[in-house]
Amino acid sequence: MTPPRPLRLGLVGQGVRHSLSPILHTRALELSVLTGSYTIFDCADDTAARAVFAQLRSGELDGLNVTTPFKALALQSADAWQRTAHHKAGVFTQPANTLFMLENNLVAASTDGAGLGAALLSAQVDLVGKRVLLLGAGGAGQAVAAEVLSLGAAQLRIANRSPTPAVALAERLNTIWPKHAVPQTWGDPQGLLGIDVVLQATRLGHGQPPLPAVLSQVAADLDWLPWTAWAKHQPLLADLVYAGDMTPVQALALQRGLRVDNRLTVPPIDFAQIHPALPDPSGIVKYFGQAMLAHQAARSFALWTGRPVDAVRMLAAILPSHEA
Repeated sequence: MTPPRPLRLGLVGQGVRHSLSPILHTRALELSVLTGSYTIFDCADDTAARAVFAQLRSGELDGLNVTTPFKALALQSADAWQRTAHHKAGVFTQPANTLFMLENNLVAASTDGAGLGAALLSAQVDLVGKRVLLLGAGGAGQAVAAEVLSLGAAQLRIANRSPTPAVALAERLNTIWPKHAVPQTWGDPQGLLGIDVVLQATRLGHGQPPLPAVLSQVAADLDWLPWTAWAKHQPLLADLVYAGDMTPVQALALQRGLRVDNRLTVPPIDFAQIHPALPDPSGIVKYFGQAMLAHQAARSFALWTGRPVDAVRMLAAILPSHEA
């Protein structure tokens, strides 16, 4: 029997040379006993991104992840989409982060929301009845907002530098979860004192270490948040960005009085385990961005190959070696 040819997978984005996705998917190939490669396609514009999508249509590629700024373009370029509970009457609450071919159709899907939900479950975070602040209404924010409400959050406040995307996202969400999504004016802390969970989905500090100059810029953008009040009641901070040991936003939060919660370190928590002795998480959930990335990557890999893969073992491949 002729062995199957190596799989050709990849990531389409801009400024993504630092991505951990190649490590994750190389590990997924190993765990699945498959051969193949995962390539970074750093595209300058929509035209370059469409050219990579065309390689998937032609069979030159077998599966693609898509990240900023091409997630909306991926959805627009597809022939079909994987409908979920987050879609209603043609209302899309998520852009696409995964593309694959099915019966000659280019299919768009989003695994970001499921990745967020799995990472929250790994960290034992329960959103039922919680008030959540989402920072950022771009591709990442749109990808996870619906998951937050589907997991039972009582309210989702959405803050974005430009108010239009926040208002538009809240309107779409409210068609499915009426009166649950509220636009939050960027720079105005009113209504945020009692927030239970903060999801950081902007590109602040993306791919950068928390050096003084970077921290200064992040502080200039985020010092309107009620850090003093948050230091007293320690809301949970989950940064969807990842940057080595600690992201710039996490480092700023630590400076402003939030504590670090290490439950996603040694060993990564497995869904099959139950940890009744652990207190509820609060403060900065370390490595949350890596956990979400691993869980969404595992779901993308399953869509491409039809094979489930252990996201916890994938996560271990990208944590620092002294903690993996």
